[in-house]
Amino acid sequence: MGRLRRVAVAVGVSALVLAGISGCTYITDALAQKRTLTENLENQRISAQKFISNWPTVEIIEFTREGSIDGSGEWSTNAIVTIEGKTYAEIIGPWETVGDDLPGPPDSFSPQAVTVKYSDGTSEVLG
Repeated sequence: MGRLRRVAVAVGVSALVLAGISGCTYITDALAQKRTLTENLENQRISAQKFISNWPTVEIIEFTREGSIDGSGEWSTNAIVTIEGKTYAEIIGPWETVGDDLPGPPDSFSPQAVTVKYSDGTSEVLG
């Protein structure tokens, strides 16, 4: 009976060690996905430029947080977008935009300057 108990304890400890190692790997991977402020601001700028190219009547893009990598492995962040005087809550990334339904682009337009307000409080005019 003592031998069986030792085997059960050894198996249990092995399972706990394996679970701990797996958990540490998962946490390490999650931490590795964090971006610096500089990287986040650059991603915001790239995302704003791409957004502007798809919605030429945008007036203001205001990023409301730094940004992060989501479960799909893509970087994105929240923004309030003003198009033709109306605001829309969006999640913007270099490869994706989701959120409120946006108006379609007009049949004809002239490129305009767009104010981009970054999550750190800085801003610039693009376009």
